[in-house]
Amino acid sequence: WGRGPVILSWADIEPARGDNGSNVVLHEFAHKLDFLDGAANGIPPLHPGNSQQEWARDFTHAYEDLSEHSFHHSGGIDRYATTNPAEFFAVMTEIFFEDPRLLQTQYPKIYDELRRFYRQDPIKRHL
Repeated sequence: WGRGPVILSWADIEPARGDNGSNVVLHEFAHKLDFLDGAANGIPPLHPGNSQQEWARDFTHAYEDLSEHSFHHSGGIDRYATTNPAEFFAVMTEIFFEDPRLLQTQYPKIYDELRRFYRQDPIKRHL
C-alpha cells in the first residue's frame, strides 16, 4: 500500500527463500522506498551526492533496453520489470541483492547506481 504498511502473505514470502533471484520482500520494500517522495516512478529519494539526472538516464536506458529485448531474450531478468519504471526499480533491487553478478553483467550502470543507493556491494558477499 502506497502510504500504509507492507503486508505480505507467507505463501508469497516462502518462495523467496530459495535461490531463484527473486524475492517478494525486497521487491515490496523497494516500492516503499520509491513511494517516499510521494510517487512510485522508479526514482526513490536519493542520497546527497547522488545525481537524479544520472539515475534517470541510466534507469531509462536499461528499462528501454530490457523492454526492447525482453520478448526475445531477457538474460534471466523477469519480464515483469518491463511493466513500468516502478516495477523495473523493484525487480532490479531484487536482482541486486539476490543475483548481483547477473545485474552487473547485464546492466553494470544499474548495479553501480544501486550500490551507491543501498550503500553496499553484494558481489563482495557472493564471492
